[in-house]
Amino acid sequence: MGFGAGLVPGLHMNNIAAGLCAYAGLALGLFGATASAVGYEESGLLLSCFACSAMVAHIFSEAVTSAYVGIPAEDTVSVLPAHRLAKAGLGNIAVRVAADGCLAGLVMSLLLLFPLCAVMAPPIDLYGLLKRVMAFIVLGFSSLLILSEGFPGLKVAVRGRDWLRMTLAGATFFVLAGLVGVIVLMTDFYACSVPEAPWIDEPFVAKSSLLLPMFAGLFGVPGLLLSLGSRKVLDIVGSRVSVWTFAPGLKDSAMAMFGGMVVGWMPGMTSGSAVTICSPAVREVSDKDDIQGSLRFIWLYSAVSAAGAVFAVGALFVISRARSGTMDAVRYFIGDGSVYDSWYESMPSMATVLLAMVISAVLSHFILLNCDKWLTRTKRALCSDSLAAVSLLFVVSLSIVLTGTRGALLLGTCTALGLLPPLLGVRRIQLMGCLLVPVELLFLKAL
Repeated sequence: MGFGAGLVPGLHMNNIAAGLCAYAGLALGLFGATASAVGYEESGLLLSCFACSAMVAHIFSEAVTSAYVGIPAEDTVSVLPAHRLAKAGLGNIAVRVAADGCLAGLVMSLLLLFPLCAVMAPPIDLYGLLKRVMAFIVLGFSSLLILSEGFPGLKVAVRGRDWLRMTLAGATFFVLAGLVGVIVLMTDFYACSVPEAPWIDEPFVAKSSLLLPMFAGLFGVPGLLLSLGSRKVLDIVGSRVSVWTFAPGLKDSAMAMFGGMVVGWMPGMTSGSAVTICSPAVREVSDKDDIQGSLRFIWLYSAVSAAGAVFAVGALFVISRARSGTMDAVRYFIGDGSVYDSWYESMPSMATVLLAMVISAVLSHFILLNCDKWLTRTKRALCSDSLAAVSLLFVVSLSIVLTGTRGALLLGTCTALGLLPPLLGVRRIQLMGCLLVPVELLFLKAL
């Protein structure tokens, strides 16, 4: 289910996790019957393993859609690295590098997870110390994200002629997205008085449900709209496949682990923003000839995503914080008792979940590395305007069906905002202010 969901544009793992929680009775009954058949009683733990393994498979398979779906037209200034490679006929290389990055990130994070948990938990309680200054940490991360727009690599000595313009542009989009996030997450917009769709029974919608139209509008729908009418990608040339590859060094591995820790333990952080902060020189460059730079970005992003998923498990059991929708579902099905006890007492449950993630990673990596011929056959379908239009209709319909009028208003506003950065040459990652600004305000309020 996770691997298949990753191949559907606009369908995120958090949507699956929310569905599991919404139909918890049916899910627990199904897994309870499976557990009874093998003489096991912990159906909640089995369901948690299912959710986490699906999350890992989703991280692997979304490498395919990231490379082939939503490739923008030629007049778009800011192009994602995977799309740039696909337009050059190297989409298969991007998928392979992403698969290797995911597996490497998961393996390395497993080696560091338990020592990190011991440091974060009492009696050392490093997270307790970090929490006291979390407002300043988030502010520092946000500042680095904005400054990296005008100062590539944060090298002050090397300034382009438009460094001030790019910095101000990045800050503007960061603040605008942050304003949207504040309205969604910190106001009563979820229950405001608006003419509601007839299929919405309650006078409100859950705040968590509004994250779907917000993220779809900022990141998903604009990419699909910009891809309509784009030039078809080139065919893969066999001789080029063996020439281009990426071999990560020790520095890349260290940055991937640090980025994974940031995603797994810090609030409001995503893989894209973590990669930018850990390695500002690795960016969504517009240089079409920078193949190695694009591969490095893809590897780091994939490794950080997989490592962040592993470290998020540790954060759930150690500090009782769910850093993703999947982890929130795990906490829901395992129960508060297993999470709030001393983390080392919950190590059997924690190890079981991690084992499911490892099995899923190995299988997903095998599938991706052995589907080159399938990708070549289906590439034209993946890059077609028809698939982009169907995906666009699916994402818009899903958002409106689940969130009604409020979701439609939010989707339209976020889409208008999300279209501007790629057209103006500003990185989409600045739009993550939609999470970082509300998180910053919450921690500042707690001071």
